[in-house]
Amino acid sequence: MKLNFSMDEIRIKVEEYIKKGGRAAGRPVLTAYYVMTADTTPESERTNIMIALVAIVFPTSIEDILGQLFMVGKGFAAVYAYKKVKKYITPQIRDKVEAKLDEWFHDNVTEVEVLYLEPK
Repeated sequence: MKLNFSMDEIRIKVEEYIKKGGRAAGRPVLTAYYVMTADTTPESERTNIMIALVAIVFPTSIEDILGQLFMVGKGFAAVYAYKKVKKYITPQIRDKVEAKLDEWFHDNVTEVEVLYLEPK
């Protein structure tokens, strides 16, 4: 099992997940990805966020051993990661997220219908 992924490999996996999960599920995932790759996010914070995210998606076999305590730990890890990511979301990151979601889902793209007023 490969444990060291490049950012391109992670981006591809994120894209696959979002396209399966939909726009609403994809927004926080894509936001976290852009925060993790932003130059404005300190390296130490990237590490903290990554550790919290890994704790959330840790294999279930460990969960069986630790029982409900581990689920509480996942909850705390999720809240911690959310707060850390939220701290580093910039307007530029929000714009990039929405632009990418629009590109993938075309939800906000509408055609303009020309209405003609008939003279009375």
